Amino acid sequence: MKSIRYAMVCCAVLSLLMAGCADKKTSQRALSAQEYLANSIKIEAGQPSKDQIQDLYDEMDFQRAVQAYIWAVPFVNFSQVMESFKNDFAATLTSQMIWEQSVTPELSVYTANNTTIYSFGQIDLLKHGAVVLEAPAGTLGGIDSHWQYPLMDIGPFGPDKGKGGKFLILPPNYKGKKPEGYYIVQSDTYQIIYLLRGIVRNGDKQAAIDNVRKARLYPLSQAANPPAMTFTNISGKPGNMIFPSGYEYFELLAKYLKDEAVRTEDKAMLGLLAPLGIGIGKEFKPDERIKKILTRAAKVGNAMARVIAYNSRNPDALFYGEDSQWEKIFLCESPTFETDTYLDVDARVTYSHQASFTAKGMVLKLVGKGSQYLSTYKDAQGEWLDGGRNYSMHLDAGIPAKNFWSFMVYDTETRSMIRNGKSNDVGKDSASDLVKNADGSIDLYFGPAAPNGKEKNWLKTNPGEGFFMYFRAYGPTKEFFDKSWKLNDVEKI
Repeated sequence: MKSIRYAMVCCAVLSLLMAGCADKKTSQRALSAQEYLANSIKIEAGQPSKDQIQDLYDEMDFQRAVQAYIWAVPFVNFSQVMESFKNDFAATLTSQMIWEQSVTPELSVYTANNTTIYSFGQIDLLKHGAVVLEAPAGTLGGIDSHWQYPLMDIGPFGPDKGKGGKFLILPPNYKGKKPEGYYIVQSDTYQIIYLLRGIVRNGDKQAAIDNVRKARLYPLSQAANPPAMTFTNISGKPGNMIFPSGYEYFELLAKYLKDEAVRTEDKAMLGLLAPLGIGIGKEFKPDERIKKILTRAAKVGNAMARVIAYNSRNPDALFYGEDSQWEKIFLCESPTFETDTYLDVDARVTYSHQASFTAKGMVLKLVGKGSQYLSTYKDAQGEWLDGGRNYSMHLDAGIPAKNFWSFMVYDTETRSMIRNGKSNDVGKDSASDLVKNADGSIDLYFGPAAPNGKEKNWLKTNPGEGFFMYFRAYGPTKEFFDKSWKLNDVEKI
């Protein structure tokens, strides 16, 4: 009976927490349940009561699993991307994908931009050993570990300085020779992701596509006679790169963690996961008790990840300060999310819950170079953006982007482009046919129906769905950094 009562109390605690404890009365009930949980514990002569031993182990495993969910978000994010590469597009080392017409809503993928030519793929160092990536001059991108840790930038912010070159990617604990003539990339994981962006110059998109197609991937062992390389245009093709949020989350974690390399920084968490049957070299064979615990932990972990991502408690999250809802996407100045004294786990979750891939060039504050990103999840009154309501946003003249700017609208549930039945009309940018005001400013509109005469400046949203927006500035000018030009909040109509 005590175990049943204990389980009922735990369920009550979770229900109250998930409800958000919106009012004082609810908060008091949650606190009382939490107090009961602690006060019911009995230590007799320094030993736990025998009838509570299993209850305490269940609670311990649940708490560990919730924290493991949060810890593993970047890893599971990339694991699902790799699943899609294989299952949706049959990608291999020498048969990679390219989005020639950019990414479209048919592909469920985190916060992609529909104005960019991408080549984005997986490299399996466990299978192929050391691998060579030949990057063409004029491309922009990088190489990330399985943890979305930037191993090396490619392009203007990489060692090639935009001239391209051969990048030799070494697996963990590599003992072989390191030939000359390569940029050496030492990975600490066996599975990695590379990304190359095609840069359109003078409006010649086809030249940018052809340039990305010059990229080559092959094992170092075949460097003397590299195999042929093919690229498949998958623009408009469906696929799912969105990781599961339920029990399957832990299945995916266990599947890809099993064959990964040991990293010193992960050993403490792996020690906590070991009793759950998840770890490096471990076959995942959970019993019914563990399945139930992981199912419950996934619900709480998913909710916590969304709280962290959409309602940050980081005091520096708001880009313009307390009078604005626009937030930094990188809440840590480093794309590794490391500070001088700790790993900023919340900043890492904020990013990797809604985006894939990091690079040093994404956080460098260089006037007129690189790119900068801001996001908003709320309207001017601090309420969640609702696809069933109508909104407007005023953009002052002189948007601070030397090369290009864009606004993209994403589904809050999937963190991918909204599917609004309007083909690829899920964003507006500096190349869009927009109606401008006499002073050069622009008014954008969001909602289920377009205001009369404002169709060109309108993005359709879906009732019953939440949404959020990214603003991207390519070649940000000094007005972006000194904030003399400011993004206005989204206003209800």
